[in-house]
Amino acid sequence: MHFAIQKEALVKALRDVSNAIATRVVQPVLSNVFVESLDDVSLRFVGTDLDLTIQAKSPAVVYTPGSITLPGKKLLEIVSKLPSDLVSFQIDKETCETVVTCRRSRFTLTGLPAEDYPRVTSPVSTDGFSMPADVLRRAITQTSFAAASYDSSSILGGVYLLVSNGIFEATATDGSRLAHRREELNVNMPSRRPEGDGDKEIGNEAESKSATATMEKPVDLKAIVPARACTELLKILDAKDPGNTVRVALVDGQILFENDTHFLCTRLISGEYPRYHELFPGEYTYLSTFTREEAQAAVERVAVMSDERTNLIKFHFEAETLQISSNTPDVGKAQEEVSMRFEGQTLDVAVNVRYVLDVLQKLQGIDVRLEMTGPLKPLIFKAEDDENYKYLLMPVQAK
Repeated sequence: MHFAIQKEALVKALRDVSNAIATRVVQPVLSNVFVESLDDVSLRFVGTDLDLTIQAKSPAVVYTPGSITLPGKKLLEIVSKLPSDLVSFQIDKETCETVVTCRRSRFTLTGLPAEDYPRVTSPVSTDGFSMPADVLRRAITQTSFAAASYDSSSILGGVYLLVSNGIFEATATDGSRLAHRREELNVNMPSRRPEGDGDKEIGNEAESKSATATMEKPVDLKAIVPARACTELLKILDAKDPGNTVRVALVDGQILFENDTHFLCTRLISGEYPRYHELFPGEYTYLSTFTREEAQAAVERVAVMSDERTNLIKFHFEAETLQISSNTPDVGKAQEEVSMRFEGQTLDVAVNVRYVLDVLQKLQGIDVRLEMTGPLKPLIFKAEDDENYKYLLMPVQAK
């Protein structure tokens, strides 16, 4: 196998797939990146730990077709330090010895045969649908941070995706907070492929792209996607082109996301997701509206003096002023004031400062709307001009 590829394109492809390779290696080949020529002008890179699989396609010049697996982390480290130019790969099929050259740099890597790599398929489902990539990106960005980081295998360690009757919802919670986004979609479904054009596997030739057709009836989808997979999905969704679409499908206990250049497939978390709609209060007693950037800056300053163990800060709502304070015994105190519009009587609430900063960083728009029903009742954060997103935060009982 012999090919050449621009350094920047190679670095991007390797970064995209390397986070999927196994860190605790049971099979040595799982620490490698699979590289395969698709045709004379493109390559496919694949990383997997058998739970998460990421594929990336990249333009290249292929002189001799073939496939190989190379040490993923080491290859990325090498390529990242090369000058910005064409990087050439020459692989000895018998020994799997790979010579990497760029200008005056020359490295030799020992790979493993492509035949040893797991046969990771790119399954096709006629029950999938296409949706705008920017809608999916926004939904995952505004929810995945609220998933439980302490237990990645439970239902709280994932993002719950729901599609029903043209409504798309994304939800995540760790038990102390809950982030939820809702969107209305025009759902499309890939049309059925011609007979004989089945699933494509690594090692086969380039995959043909599914055509899409408008559905006569909406798709129903329920899936709890691991937060780790959501983080990697955000990296490969192209934020520079809001017109892109991404295809989503469920196949054999897995969910796949696919666009023109990338493919991500992950195992789902099994279980029944909590009935989160019932957690949001139907009405509120107190309403505070303030400027997001001003409040975020104030909270960040006050956070410096919050207790490192409890991360506690206090909100005092009164008249047209939101007072934010923190106090760590034997260290010191901090206090800030933010202008606001307020409906209701005086109210004091204690919250986890990290959870507040998380939502203020993810909210879009200028003003934040904060709905409350009492000092120990859930706080509901919303953007003033966006009713499709809401964030529930449970307060803390301060001493």
